[in-house]
Amino acid sequence: MTEPVTTPDPAPTSPRPRATGPNWALLAFITAIGALAVSGITWVQMVRAVDELKSMQLELAGGPSVDISDAATLGPDSATVALVEFSDYECPFCIRHFQQTMPRLLATYIKPGRILYAFRDWPVDELHPQSIRAHEAAHCALEQSKFWEIHSRLFGPPGSHTPELLTGVARDVGLDMGAFGSCIDAKRSDAGIRRTSQMAIDLGATGTPAFFVGLRDRRTNSVHVLRTLAGAQPFEVFAQAIDAALARAH
Repeated sequence: MTEPVTTPDPAPTSPRPRATGPNWALLAFITAIGALAVSGITWVQMVRAVDELKSMQLELAGGPSVDISDAATLGPDSATVALVEFSDYECPFCIRHFQQTMPRLLATYIKPGRILYAFRDWPVDELHPQSIRAHEAAHCALEQSKFWEIHSRLFGPPGSHTPELLTGVARDVGLDMGAFGSCIDAKRSDAGIRRTSQMAIDLGATGTPAFFVGLRDRRTNSVHVLRTLAGAQPFEVFAQAIDAALARAH
């Protein structure tokens, strides 16, 4: 996928394959895009306006909830606002977000303890068939309480996650290699990875990365969605969504 030279890429994602047949929600979405285009505003404004429209619809409908009870998280357990990311370790736009935007989110909101961040798996096999290997490695590291140590080393180009590379990364972060190898061979994380991938689709996400900002119910460890964000958005877009959720939480 190439990016246009004359206009900025507003919210790039790696799309998931679409189902065939009538999809009235999709038709309504396309109609909304067309109306915005006629108004003459830029593509960046169009994408953000559609995101805001989706968020308003979620609030009016009561909004979905995202289960993060078994997710790897960063931030305080006491946080009432959460940012949930569904991502693919080989997705170019997920890599862009990780490199360009995530450091500012960490410094501004997560490390100061203002929000909780949760990472959820969404390897898109049709685009990145080897990506699931990286997600399996992350889960095997999670079993040894070293998820975040390996997570930061797993974002890489499509097709790069060979067994040799993952074994080297696991050794570098100090994993028990016997336990890691047994975990990889057993593929016991695969069902959970597929479940969270389907969760993203059920929430209406159309590509990676996909983000959900909302209020966290600590009793159920689920996040009531207030705002959805699609793609590698600028930090300022995340800040607006998170600040609005923080204001609502107080």
